[in-house]
Amino acid sequence: MTEVCSARVLMFDLDDTLVDDGQATASAAKALFRHYQPQQEAAALIHWQRALKKYYPDFLQAKISASAMRQARAREALQMPQLSDAEAEQAFEYFMQQYIAATQLYAESLACLEQLRQQGWRLALVSNGPEDMQQRKVAAAGLNPYFEFVLTAEAAGAAKPKAAIFQQAAQRAQVSLSQCCYIGDNLANDAQGAAAAGMQSIWLKRDGSAAQVQPYRGVAWQISSLTQLIHCIELAKG
Repeated sequence: MTEVCSARVLMFDLDDTLVDDGQATASAAKALFRHYQPQQEAAALIHWQRALKKYYPDFLQAKISASAMRQARAREALQMPQLSDAEAEQAFEYFMQQYIAATQLYAESLACLEQLRQQGWRLALVSNGPEDMQQRKVAAAGLNPYFEFVLTAEAAGAAKPKAAIFQQAAQRAQVSLSQCCYIGDNLANDAQGAAAAGMQSIWLKRDGSAAQVQPYRGVAWQISSLTQLIHCIELAKG
């Protein structure tokens, strides 16, 4: 029997939930190195991911600004510490332009959002990311018409899994935390973080292991595709 979701607002993660961040990042990283460091193009993604792991946590913990994070990532990935701030920004912007060009939604994303909207759900997007970067992704993917608002970690001043970002999202939607359900691919940051804050949550684990909708530790449901989302929630009226 399908469990009824008591939420009034569904809130989504962006990267690797609605948008295939992995393929876009790999494509953009190769293009960046082809332009700046062609001799290292084969290892482009390795270098880019190393820079991400080194500086992105500091951004999420508000230890560095978005601009400082962008510049540091460009210098670290390209192994070009001599880049000025302006040059590093230019390199990161080159990456972003390639990323936007390569941005693709998962095959079921739009169909899922459209069906939810037709069923009367209120939809929002809450993402761990810099404001400009995430807003550009949302626009490039054509997602703006589906969401009442987009809340990023930079705009909120707090990142998932901290409760503050979920609290701000609920406040913006003018509902209680218990009236929200969050859907995301990261177990700790998305599903368990939202649940700890007081939301219902759904863990999207895109490896096919959840052939059927099923519960998971501290999470309402586990699914392997957004096509299953319709089957594990029902519209709660009133």
